Amino acid sequence: MKKLHLGCGQRYFDGYLNIDFPLSEHTVQEDSVADEFHDLLALSYPQGSIAEVRLHHVFEHFTRVQASALLASWNAWLQPGGIVHIEVPDLGRTAKAVLSAFTGHKAKQVGLRHIFGSQEAHWAVHYDGYTKASLHALLKSFGFTPDRTVQERYKATYNLTVIAHKASDLTEQQALDAAQAHLSEYMVDESPSEQRLLSTWMNDFKAQLAKTRGGS
Repeated sequence: MKKLHLGCGQRYFDGYLNIDFPLSEHTVQEDSVADEFHDLLALSYPQGSIAEVRLHHVFEHFTRVQASALLASWNAWLQPGGIVHIEVPDLGRTAKAVLSAFTGHKAKQVGLRHIFGSQEAHWAVHYDGYTKASLHALLKSFGFTPDRTVQERYKATYNLTVIAHKASDLTEQQALDAAQAHLSEYMVDESPSEQRLLSTWMNDFKAQLAKTRGGS
């Protein structure tokens, strides 16, 4: 059963299929350790065919709609009890450090980069931020149960890793319901314009899910 390391960059994990953009999509990285080159938003596997999906500082590069659709897709790819392993910047602790009067100017700037991305390439932007509570809640919404959480500091950055297992299969309708419930939390009110915004998000979710969920 395959284990996937998505967005591997220059970090190679033995026993995983290491996947990344081709070098033509990178502006700083000069070589690649990837086993295969793919756009992660176009990747699809048969349902129940994957043992683990692992990402280190990649998940925050997806919009919240894409992230939701990918979690629903990974739920489909994974075998029962399969693992999702996600490391992201810790938004809460990084933001606290950036706003602290005791943090120096240089560390504040590095913290802002950690929140918003390095921005040297079209993909090097962080579209969303996660705390332990928000990432746990998102994973639970799409059929995962968090098993282990690690919060650590690296130089002037704070990071969060959550390892979770697939606790239940999601039907396509359940995935749609979970996405609507999650995305509705970002609505300011119930006005017609906000309802149209939610409808746009859901259309984008459906389109992404159709590309990546995979067949039986």
